[in-house]
Formats: sequence, structure tokens, C-alpha cells
Amino acid sequence: MIKRSRLLNSPPKTLEEIYFSEIRPQLYENHAHHHQTGVRTGTTLAEHLDSACQFILTVSQIAEVPEDKRPLLLAATAVHDLNKLDTQGRNVKTLARNQEFLREQLEKACVLSFVVSEDDLELVRKLIERHSGHNVSDGARFLPEDPNIERWAAMLTAADLFDLGIPDAQRFRKLEKELTVAFGRSCNLFRIRISEDKGYITALLLGACEEVLQKYGLNPLAIFPDGELFEGEALSNVDFTKEIAAVWQSKIDQVFGNNIERLVRPTKDGIKVTHQAIQQNIEEVLVNVEALLERKKAGYKSDKIAKDVIKWGEAAGADALIKAAELQLLPVSSAEEFAISEGLKAAYLSYREAGLSPKEVWDKIAHHTGISEPQRTAIEPFNGQYGRPLFAAKAAVKGIEGIQEALKESFQLRKESTQISEETEVSEEMIAAVSRMVNLPFAIRLNGVNDLNAYVEANPRQRCSLGSTSTDIDELISDNMPPGTKVQAFSNRLPGGISAEPKRQADSIAALAYQLIAVGANFTAVKKQDPLYLHFSLPKGSCPELLRIWRDYINGLVAINAEGGPVAVDELQLYRDAILKFTANKVVGFALPKRREFVHTNVVIPIGWGDANNSLALLKSLRLALEISLSLDIGFPFILSSNLEVELSSDVYGRIEGIPSALQTLLGNGQYHQRQDAEQILERLRCIGKLATSVASIQKADDCLYDLARACVRPIELYYVLLRWTLREQDEPNLSVIWSRICEPLNTLLESFMPDENSLLTKYLKEAAQVAAQANLKGSSFKRTSLAEPFTAFTSAVRSHKPYMDLEFMFAALAQKYHNRLDRIREYRVGATKYEQVKEYYEVLKKLYQEVYQGRPEKLLSDQRNLEAAYLFFWQEAYQQLPKKKSEDDSED
Repeated sequence: MIKRSRLLNSPPKTLEEIYFSEIRPQLYENHAHHHQTGVRTGTTLAEHLDSACQFILTVSQIAEVPEDKRPLLLAATAVHDLNKLDTQGRNVKTLARNQEFLREQLEKACVLSFVVSEDDLELVRKLIERHSGHNVSDGARFLPEDPNIERWAAMLTAADLFDLGIPDAQRFRKLEKELTVAFGRSCNLFRIRISEDKGYITALLLGACEEVLQKYGLNPLAIFPDGELFEGEALSNVDFTKEIAAVWQSKIDQVFGNNIERLVRPTKDGIKVTHQAIQQNIEEVLVNVEALLERKKAGYKSDKIAKDVIKWGEAAGADALIKAAELQLLPVSSAEEFAISEGLKAAYLSYREAGLSPKEVWDKIAHHTGISEPQRTAIEPFNGQYGRPLFAAKAAVKGIEGIQEALKESFQLRKESTQISEETEVSEEMIAAVSRMVNLPFAIRLNGVNDLNAYVEANPRQRCSLGSTSTDIDELISDNMPPGTKVQAFSNRLPGGISAEPKRQADSIAALAYQLIAVGANFTAVKKQDPLYLHFSLPKGSCPELLRIWRDYINGLVAINAEGGPVAVDELQLYRDAILKFTANKVVGFALPKRREFVHTNVVIPIGWGDANNSLALLKSLRLALEISLSLDIGFPFILSSNLEVELSSDVYGRIEGIPSALQTLLGNGQYHQRQDAEQILERLRCIGKLATSVASIQKADDCLYDLARACVRPIELYYVLLRWTLREQDEPNLSVIWSRICEPLNTLLESFMPDENSLLTKYLKEAAQVAAQANLKGSSFKRTSLAEPFTAFTSAVRSHKPYMDLEFMFAALAQKYHNRLDRIREYRVGATKYEQVKEYYEVLKKLYQEVYQGRPEKLLSDQRNLEAAYLFFWQEAYQQLPKKKSEDDSED
């Protein structure tokens, strides 16, 4: 079992924190490979105990169990399946009454510290013995006892039943029966599910559901990747959809309200203000517009503006220019006038968003800015968006103040045009989105036929690039869409099409979901590459307290970068020691969410790697994903994808989308159904990381890592890649030292996926290297070329082998020739013993040539560089295993 990291390092304060930081890791250390059978087939004992413990933590809190008793309930739950912990097959009752065995198991689970007295131990025994329907058969049945024991035993029974592998309807009936006893009141379970995960907007929606349902007396009981389980005394016969939509809308508005500067954007077409900004704070929007106008003034370039003046003046015609000049409608000629022209353009764009025609827009602008009626008429021939602001700036006598008045009026018009009435309180679009994305009790379901008709009957130009095809479609530029979103209609490439960039069609909710992430994540300052998206999900049945701890952990990571940017991992510590240490960065790293409420059942974390190619970015992202996912304290299922939206699935523990063919040997098919599958991939990546930092500097470790990953297609090539990088970094490397560094991770990596057909290859190479090390078959030094000399002689002989020569002749000649070579370079005379050793050496290589390569020289020569590199490392291994280093001047017969 690989060493798994821990994320929680701060001292625990609450019982839940103690559980996740101390007890849960021990459960997985002890029972992660103890597989279960029957209705729990497919899960381990560790997962079952973890599920039960989290459930008991939540239920005991809802039931208001005294704080001095809750640890005892947790202790009993952590070891409640005593029969599965026993190697002798004894039953639960027998084991529970064996105090020595019970204490031993409590100590192994790190919960013995909760059991202070004999009375505490007796309570734990009673709870364990009575769980899951076990009968009460001891004498205590006839003695007075705490009436709460029956309630607490029902809680433990419910915790034991919680992860049964049976249909939800049956399982919930069993749970409701036990929880009715535990709570002393009627108990009904209700589970909400989400149909699609769109990142932060889905997290806000689930937060709204939780807020509304708690108002109606429902308590969060457990969290699932696709929703949440609630319990309550009774479900109100109310349609929650409208109320949830209103809360959801307010949460979205709060996000944009604190990010108005991101919603007021300078573009090449003018300053644009989004609808979300106007809904929040008009005064704040005006401040941001004024700030952008000041930036425009500072960036004024007379030559560029002169070109625009000529362009739009020629478009209006000579007569229009003459009439304009007569009425003092002169082009922009200073920075101050340029700022006013940009303000006129911003007002024009805002009025147009309110649905006014160009003529109506300029009538209003003229009224607010002081442009006279004759001037208003004379400026009509000019282009409304680009030409008129350039020629009307000097005529706008009220200046910036007049522009602000025009902007205020346009914002008010836009707000009124989309403002929801007091009767509905929220837009129909939001209500429809809630109905479509979440199942709720007594909710009015949408007619699926309408969605199908919208898709079938949609104009091809209205097909969605993002989201589902519906009646609510927005046309957006690329900045408002996720990177890589495809264009459905290229209107600018058709005859007579517009010259602007192609528009992308998006479902309004899907577009809003991306805008939330663009505003709410701490993205890098430099965007050189499309990010990968890491989707973490809370494990099935997680307690709500785990969500709080997970949010606290993410907040702690966010705080590392005080400037509000991403956080990156210390790669040297990660590769060498498998330690996660995050540092502030500006260019690469995790773009973590800025708000706690962006994290719920799932969290989306964009990851940027700067100039790294896609395959290397995938490898580095996956390494981080697995380190966090497989942590002992709060590890999660994950999906790594280049897509912002992914399909949720509880059938797999981890999934990678878009694995290149060159990495499939290393990473498998990208579907990891259990923790053990993901652990194997993490072990491989850890080995590759150690190898890369062993032979390359940290500045070049990424390049080496990528080469090693690609070499895994044929594992024998790993030796050549390691040797090549060693020689690249050092002119005269000490191969013995290098081998001592890479031996363990390399052998672990090869054992993980070495194909069977290569077993003979490595067997004969190692045998030949062992003979060479023992017999001192090498050149006159310990340099690389000298060590490889006898093997190089073998490949040279294969290259020059003639078809009419049989192999016996070739290897006999090779042995004699190399024996003569040793006789010539040694200071002493080599004799018959050495000749026999040389024959034995080449006899091994002969087997390799015949059995592995079928005597085909082209096959062996194509592998020559890999074989020589492997041979050198095998020689180092064999030499280090010799009882003592042989002196080169030993006398031989």
C-alpha cells in the first residue's frame, strides 16, 4: 500500500475534526484492503466504517445527544463490526464481551481515548451488541438502564444500514424506521438530485435548496456527488421551486455585486456594461465607467485616432463633413475629447441594450450632453456607434457630467426592461432552470417534449455552442465563453457577412455559469493556455460537517496568495518526497474559488500550467488530483477534464477525459473504479517524479518527466531515457551513484506494468551483467564506454553478421575476439578461466538473441540503444551486490 498524504494539519477542535484528522486515516490504514461480500460487494471495510462514523456524527448532532456521549457513540461505530475484525470467525456478542479484544480494537481505531471509565466501556459494548438487529440477551435487560441507550442503539443500527447496496426506496424505509426511534418523532427522508453540474452556479443552487428546506424543518443528513439527503418530521405540501429560485437569484446577484469591475469591460467596440452589474449597483458601475474613461484618456494616440476619423469621415461622405464642420462638429483632437467620445460610445451601447433604435438613442444622448438640434441633424449621416462619437465630442458641452446622466438613464431603462414584478419575485427563466436542474417535492415538472421540440426545430444558426438548445439563447463573444468553445455559425465568413468575430450561441444559464467561474475563481494573471478543470466530489454519504472542513481547507489555500491569484505546488518537494506544499504564484497553479459557497457537493478548480504542452499539463494536474483525492483524511472522487461541464457518475472513483495515446500505457483507460486503481496510477506518477528529479535539475524536471511518461509505452526504453538525461546533465556521471537513486522507483515502476514478453529480455540482460561484473569483463576503466564494451562488441557482431555464417560460428568468434582484446589491454596475461567466463557471457547473450529476437538482427539493432542503457544499469546493480570489490590486478590463470 502506497504512502498516502494528509491534508489537515491544524490541531483539531471539534469531535468531527478529530474524526477526520486522526480516526478516519487510521480506519483506511487498517482496513482499506479488506473487501466485503454480499450486499456490500464492491466496497471495503474501511469505506463501510467511514460511512457509518460520518452518519453517526450527523445523526447524534441532530438528535442533540449530550456532548460527553457523542464520542462514545463514535467509538462504538468505529469498531461495530467486530466479527469482521476477528481472524477466528467468532460472533459479535462473544467478541463484544471480550474486554481485552474490544479494547485492542478500540485502540487500533484510535478511539480508546474516548472510553475513560468502565461504564463507558460497558456502554460501548451494549451499543455494539445491539446494533443491526442483534438481540439483547445479557442480564442487564432486567435491570434499570438509561432509556437513551435504545435511541443510541437505533442510531448505530441506522448508521450500519446507511450504505447497504440495495435500492434507495428499501434502504430509506429501513432508515426511517430506525431514525424514528432515534429522534423520538416521526422521520421522513427526502433526497434532492441535480441533473447536471455547471460548477459554481450549481453550488449556489444547492445552497439555496438547503437554505429553503431548512426553513421548512428539513435537516441535511448526508451529501452525495449528485445531490443531498434531508430528513424531517413531515414534508410540507408546497412547491419550493419559486422560493428556491428567488434565493438562488439573490446569491448570484451577491457574487456579481462584489465584482462589478469585472462586469464593466473595455472592448475594441467601446465600454460595455453587463446586465448583472446594473442589477447590483448603478453608482458603482458609473464609478467604474469613469475610471475606464480616465484610462482611455491616458492611452490617447493621435495617429490612431486620426486614422479612425478619416475612415468614418469618408464613410459619411464629403457633404456630411462640410455640413458638420459648419456647425462646429469637428473631429477629436485631444485626450480630453477622446475620453468624451468614448463616453458617448458607452452611452450609445447601453441605450441599445435597452432596445432603443439608433435614432432614439442619439436623441437622448443629445438631450443629456447639450448637443443642439441642428448639430443632431447634421451628425445623422455618420455611423451611430463609431463615427458620431468622434465628431460630436466637441459639441457635447456638458462633458462627462452629461454622459453620466445619459448612462444613468440607459441603466434605468435596462433595469426596468428586465425587472421582475412583485408578484413573481423572480424571472420565469430562473424558475424553469430550477425545475430542470433539481428534483424537488411537489414541484411542477417541465414538459420534456418542449425541450425536444426546441432542439429539433431550432434554426441551425441558433444551435448551442454551450449548454442545451432551448428558447433562452444568448449570442456571446469568445471572452464570455469557456476557452475552446466551438463556433456554430461563421457569419463573418459568408458573402456579405459582418466583419466582427464569429458569435457563439449559449444557453443563458450555461453562459451565466461560466461567467460566475470567470468572476469567482482566482485565475492566473497570464493566460497562455486553456486550463484543465479538476472536479472534486464529496464521497457518497458524506456528513455535512465534512463539507465545512473541506471549505475551510480550500479557504486556507486561497489565503496563501494574499494578492488573490492562484496557488502552485512546490514541485521539488512533491516529486522527491510526495509532500504537498502550496505557494503563491501569478502564472501557474490552482485557480481556487473566492467564496465558500462555490463549494458544495462538487467543486471545479481550473488549473493553468503556462507554456506546458497538453500532455505534460495533464500529467502534472493528475498528480495533484491523485495526491488530494487519495489523502487519508478528506480524500474525494475526482474527474480531470478539459471541459467545464462533465457528466456526473458514481460508478467510478476517478476519471480522466482526453488521455493521449502516448500516455495510455502509463495512465490506463482513464476509468478508475476503485481507490486501488487510482493508487496504482499515483504510485506510477510518484516513481516517474522521483526518477525525473534524480537525473535532471528541477528546472528541466518537467521535460524529463514527459520523456519518461512517453517511454512507458515500451518500459525497456526507460533505461535509455534515464541514461540520456544523465549524460545531458553531467559530462562524466557516476553511474553507480545514479543507480542508487533510481533503482527503487525504477523497479517499482517496471513491476507495475512490465509486459510479460519483456521478462525474458530483462532476465538475460541481468544475467549477462552479473557475469560481466563477477568476471570483470569490461575495458580498462569504469567509464560508460568501457563498461559497455563487451556488450557493444556483441551488437557490432550482429550488425556485421553474414547470412552464410551460423550463430555458433559468430558467437565462438566473438568470444575468442573479446578474449584477445582483454589479453591485449590487461597488464597481466589472461588465461583459460577468463576465456570460459567470456564464453559464458556470450552464451547468455546468444540466448537473448535467439529467444527474444528470434535471431533477427534488424529487431535487435532497433533496440540497441535501449539494451545498452539497460545493460549499464544492470551492471551497476550487479557490481554493487558483489561481496567485495575485485581489484583489477588480481592474478588469473
